Amino acid sequence: MNLSRVLPLLCVAAFVMTGVSFADTPQPLAWNAQNSSTVPNQKGKSKYPSFSDSPKRDYADAVMLLPPPPGEDSKAFEIDKDIYKDNLKKYKGTKTWEDARLSARLDGNSIAAFFSDAMGIRMSREKTPKLLYLIENSLGDFLEPGNNAKRYYKRKRPYVYFGERTCSSVQDDQGHARDGSYPSGYSTYGWGIALILTEINPRRSNQILETGLRLGQNRVICGFHWQSDVDWGRTLASYVVAELHTVKKFNEALAEAKAEFEAAVEEQRQSKRFAR
Repeated sequence: MNLSRVLPLLCVAAFVMTGVSFADTPQPLAWNAQNSSTVPNQKGKSKYPSFSDSPKRDYADAVMLLPPPPGEDSKAFEIDKDIYKDNLKKYKGTKTWEDARLSARLDGNSIAAFFSDAMGIRMSREKTPKLLYLIENSLGDFLEPGNNAKRYYKRKRPYVYFGERTCSSVQDDQGHARDGSYPSGYSTYGWGIALILTEINPRRSNQILETGLRLGQNRVICGFHWQSDVDWGRTLASYVVAELHTVKKFNEALAEAKAEFEAAVEEQRQSKRFAR
């Protein structure tokens, strides 16, 4: 597959689904050959666990692959602001607000627990170590590509823009106040893990993808991200998953996780059988 041809089509499709035209945002630098030399490139090792963690590999670069975030006077940004204000009014102080706060943990056990119902088995470090390894070790692969765009665009987070609080703590709000908002790393990671888990358990793909979608949307509900941050984070995840399938170490881990999952399903089936 030629990713350089496929990716722009994925980006166009994702943008069309938002109902916003490309005229609402500046032209991406990656689509302007005259500016290509001005785009910073992120190379080297990730501070997070990663299958692609090698100085010889370049991480996917969101500055090169995604459009810039919506401009201040664009229709897309008006939509972002309306969604933020509607969510704040609808969810602040509710159980949904609290659920969004609790889903912000990116450690392996927390992500495994978040996806367990959708997978149909209990995933944990003790019971499914291969699945946990796959989830944990891909964190850097999904977060690093977006970090370059966060530094480059320095987009203000919605709670900073409006001077509000998020669903999280004051300390957490202060810690993220200067971090770029675009694209959402949570959305990239959550959607990427969902895509990988559907390969392992395609029979429950709808439940798994809905859960991955919810992980990203929780960041919009919480106030940490604009809707467009989350939408384009999912597009970036699709690229990263395709890239991961070219990495031998990832493919080996995926095969081991699949075998572990099938064994867990069989054990669960036998347990229910003898419990009758």
